[in-house]
Amino acid sequence: MRTRRAVGAAVIALTAVVGLAGCADQPKDKAFGGLGDAPSPPTMPPLPSLSPPNLSTGGLSSGGTSGGLSSGGTTGGLSSGGSTGGLSSGGTSGGLSSGGTTGGYTPPPTFNPNALGEVVGQNCRYDRGSARINYDVTIQNSSSEHAFTYSFTVAFRVGTSPSSTIATRTLRTDYQTVTVNAGGDRTVRPHASYSTNDRFVYSCQVTSARKSLAR
Repeated sequence: MRTRRAVGAAVIALTAVVGLAGCADQPKDKAFGGLGDAPSPPTMPPLPSLSPPNLSTGGLSSGGTSGGLSSGGTTGGLSSGGSTGGLSSGGTSGGLSSGGTTGGYTPPPTFNPNALGEVVGQNCRYDRGSARINYDVTIQNSSSEHAFTYSFTVAFRVGTSPSSTIATRTLRTDYQTVTVNAGGDRTVRPHASYSTNDRFVYSCQVTSARKSLAR
């Protein structure tokens, strides 16, 4: 009976020693600063996407405009395949079209403005009854397509004295403007008044003649 009690006490004592030994091994990691069985930190929820929304910055938006500039749009009035300051590809610029005319303007014909060869004076004469020197001036338009306006000057001269043999003193300068149709001609009769009973010399001369396109 005593032997059973002694064995039982020994078993209890051995169990207590084993239990204490197990307790001595547990705090080993904690003594050296380990985490041991510390609970895991809470998991952070995923952050929302920070992709920029379709906003505008200083007038610039995706597919929009920035200071007048848009993707595939216009820059200061310039559009792709469009116009720049009134100039379009294959279009017109200031009224000028490719292969066309310049603002519908047809350049004037070329001609020599000197018309002395077309303004011809003849038959210089003195009429004592009317006391004037008469002159016949014929204007012949050599162009068969255009009308011209002729501006010419006729000088009437007399001698400085009754004994003069050359008319050197200018009595009158007559200026006239005449329009003549294409291929046509006109005759005008300028004159200069001069009254004398003395013998004198006189002359008539076309001194200048120019022409321009008739308006």
